[in-house]
Amino acid sequence: MIKKIVFWLNSSILWLKRKRILTFKENVIKVNVGSGFNVVPGWINIDGNFNLIFRKLPKSLLKLIYKYTDVKKWFEQEYFVNTLNNNFFIHHNIEYGLPFQSETVDFIYSSHLLEHLFKDDAEFLLNEMYRVLKKDGIVRIVVPDLEYVVELYMQSKKEEALEYFFPNSKADHFSRHRYMYDFDLLAILLQKIGFHSIKKWEFRKGELPDVHLLDNRPADSLHIEARK
Repeated sequence: MIKKIVFWLNSSILWLKRKRILTFKENVIKVNVGSGFNVVPGWINIDGNFNLIFRKLPKSLLKLIYKYTDVKKWFEQEYFVNTLNNNFFIHHNIEYGLPFQSETVDFIYSSHLLEHLFKDDAEFLLNEMYRVLKKDGIVRIVVPDLEYVVELYMQSKKEEALEYFFPNSKADHFSRHRYMYDFDLLAILLQKIGFHSIKKWEFRKGELPDVHLLDNRPADSLHIEARK
């Protein structure tokens, strides 16, 4: 019951802020879309996580909130508190688009988000990324590699492979995968939108700034960069 109330409250707050457009004075704008708590200093982090509502509270209150949040399954209390206190977050639902003016962002990073969207919703988000990027701006998309998953299946690791497509019944709304990509599938989609210089990169290798800090899932990930 409590989870349903929190979900409704969070959804309502995100809906009320859906049309805002934000501006920044920095010369170089770097945006991490669907960041969760995997963040790097100097980046603007966009996520719809309910905990971000409390990001400006004192540490003592954040420590109390930590006890009642699911985030403790993945992060220690100190990391939770310091991440909220020391990084810039925008609490926003990307289903409404990106809250920036057109051609104002230099770099965009998004890791393990696109697969949680239906294909048409993913295309909408990529179009938004294209819209807000400056000319020659770079986007880096990281997703589970469909080729890696197929290889698991072919190696008779069938249960492990099928988890990418069929989560258990306790998985929440945001944990479910709705589409999968290999390089060709994602490159075709990026090209359709207008991106060029589409290239596959290795883990923590690329032209995007701070990629050696941002990438955090080497085993199953496909890393693609493209330019506007």
